[in-house]
Amino acid sequence: MRTVLPLSLAAALAGCSPWTSPQAGRALYVQNCAACHGADARGGAQVPDLTQITARAGGTYPRMLILDKLDGYAQGQTAYAGAEMPNFGDLLTGRLMRVQTPSGLSRPLPEKIIALDAYLASIQR
Repeated sequence: MRTVLPLSLAAALAGCSPWTSPQAGRALYVQNCAACHGADARGGAQVPDLTQITARAGGTYPRMLILDKLDGYAQGQTAYAGAEMPNFGDLLTGRLMRVQTPSGLSRPLPEKIIALDAYLASIQR
């Protein structure tokens, strides 16, 4: 039986794992996201500045929204200025970690997605 962790606890534990750390997420960012969002994650005309996610969300990092976009729930939807989020392919593979949602339900997410989210949270300005 898998243990269901509250999102905040899961995020805290994720920071302890070498597979879900911001450092692991940075490597994944460079491989999968930098081509569109830039090496510094500041985006451009057609893609958002990923260092300003918290600022755009009113001062609170919108973890579930970001996890949804990274996990493919936003696939095919306009994410920003007419641009669509791509399919992340390899990021959706590998070990899973259960994350509890604000509604009290839980869902499994790939550790790579959790790592990428940890990196994005760590670069907020």
